[in-house]
Amino acid sequence: MEPTIIELATKEDKRGFTVKPFEGKELDSIHNIHLVSLNPGTVRGNHFHPTQREYIFILGNKAKLVMVDSVNGTRSEKIIDGKGCSLIIVPPKVAHAVKNISNETIYLLCYTDNPLSPEKDVIKKVILT
Repeated sequence: MEPTIIELATKEDKRGFTVKPFEGKELDSIHNIHLVSLNPGTVRGNHFHPTQREYIFILGNKAKLVMVDSVNGTRSEKIIDGKGCSLIIVPPKVAHAVKNISNETIYLLCYTDNPLSPEKDVIKKVILT
C-alpha cells in the first residue's frame, strides 16, 4: 500500500508562499481541524481511525511517514522532503505516524472527513518510534 500524496500548488513571492489546502465542496466535509507541531526527532500519530479518512498537510521540513493497513498488515514508508505542501490522504483502518527527521520544528495541519470522537475513533497502534 502506497500512501496517496498530493503536492498542492503554491504561489510564492519574496514574503513566502500561499496555498489553498481546501476549496469548494470539500469544505462541506471537513471535521476536526487541528494544527500540531513536531519537534526534531519526535513522532505524532501511531493510531488509526475505523471509519474516518484523515488528511494531513506536512509543512516545514523533512518528515518520515509510515502507514500500516490494519486489515492486511501492508506497510509503507515515505520520506516527505518538506519543500512543498504535501497532502497525505490516510484511508480508514490504516495506522499512520509521522516523525520529524529534520533539525527544525515542522507542522501538521490535519482534518477528518467525518466527525471524530477520540474515545472510539482513535485506536492506538505503535508503528513508528
